[in-house]
Amino acid sequence: MKPSHFVAIDAALAGALLACGLAHADTPPSIWDIARDPEERGRWALHVRVERLIHAPSEGESQLLEGRRDEELRLEAARAMLEEADAAHSPDVRLRFDLGVVYEQLATLQGRSDLHPKVIDVLAPAVAAFPAHPGATEALDALVYAYAKLDRPRDELAAWRAYIPRLLDDRARVGPLMNMGEAQMRLGLMDDALATFRRGLRLCETLPNSSSVNATYALTLWDLAVALDRTGDPAAAIETADKANGWTWSQAFGLGPAQTARTITGWDVIRDDTDVFFIPDWERAWYLALSTAAAARAAEDPHEAAHLWGEAEGHWALYVSRSEAEGS
Repeated sequence: MKPSHFVAIDAALAGALLACGLAHADTPPSIWDIARDPEERGRWALHVRVERLIHAPSEGESQLLEGRRDEELRLEAARAMLEEADAAHSPDVRLRFDLGVVYEQLATLQGRSDLHPKVIDVLAPAVAAFPAHPGATEALDALVYAYAKLDRPRDELAAWRAYIPRLLDDRARVGPLMNMGEAQMRLGLMDDALATFRRGLRLCETLPNSSSVNATYALTLWDLAVALDRTGDPAAAIETADKANGWTWSQAFGLGPAQTARTITGWDVIRDDTDVFFIPDWERAWYLALSTAAAARAAEDPHEAAHLWGEAEGHWALYVSRSEAEGS
């Protein structure tokens, strides 16, 4: 289970991402750089234009009204400029990083699985060649999601291990820790996954309260519940799922006077098929089975409990049938 790149994040987390290096600490070429290679000036100018398109301000009512279409147009413009400049083979690694990031953001916006291999083709060798470059942080962020979407958990885990140590702010680290634990669980590294999920939960508990931290905490609880179930501790799994179901927080929607607050629960986030995705998609059924089983155990009305147990059995049946069909 992964939160989408395009889930709205609060201002505190946005500041944390900037502080930890997702915003490039780029240095323009000096006059000596340009003297050695006159084309460096043009490559730098292209990088600056693309950065402005990728990282355009997202605040304001106009952005909400235009929505993702405006973002898509900006990314398509950046893609066109980079491809025209043959950025994939540029001697300036910043342009290769830019192209891979643009491909991954377009893949998410447009739901295009054909772009994920392009992300890997561009970014994997670039990051391997320049691991200490400031732009490698954002490149790794794009790379891990490409690996996840293509169900390559071994490569995804290696990328998470390279990416997470680069994050200097705990608020930016909790989501990646959750995702790394999921890759470990997918590979059958259950002890590692349990340790990673618990580390993420402890870290969330130390952070200031925010909707993004609460959502990550709830989703990590779900991961922990599934990991416990898969390691043969169903009682602890149901207990953790019950805690996840009941986790609540208030989230603001809208801007200015029109802003309203809504109560969100862990029950809501595990059923969110817009901002949270699973690879493979039927993996969600295990989470939903635990969710409804926990709700059934807590139900006081026997008819409601029976209905919920029936739902849980339905989720298990779906998981088993899809697993058998896929040979997993």
